[in-house]
Amino acid sequence: MDTPDNELQKLLESLDPTTRTLVAEVDLGVQAKEFVASDIGRFMIGAAQQEVIIAQEALANVLPWRRRKIQELQNKIWRSKMFLSLLRELLISGKSATSALEERES
Repeated sequence: MDTPDNELQKLLESLDPTTRTLVAEVDLGVQAKEFVASDIGRFMIGAAQQEVIIAQEALANVLPWRRRKIQELQNKIWRSKMFLSLLRELLISGKSATSALEERES
């Protein structure tokens, strides 16, 4: 007996590689959208944004010869911005893939 997962897998295998990639991007975009809308997602985004602000303020006031501290603060900023950027990329990629699939259908 085929489960819904097996049926989906068979459907995906029957698609051409480009369509399969688009379907995967749509799925990741949907998951990212759900994550962003969730309590955990909102918390993580807020925490990342807050960490950037705090680290930037500290970086503006750190003494120039404190190289390790400067690097530590720069790394905090980079890490938080990278997290936000990856989420943004997933959302944009999902929207683009959705549009591409809709164009293929019409």
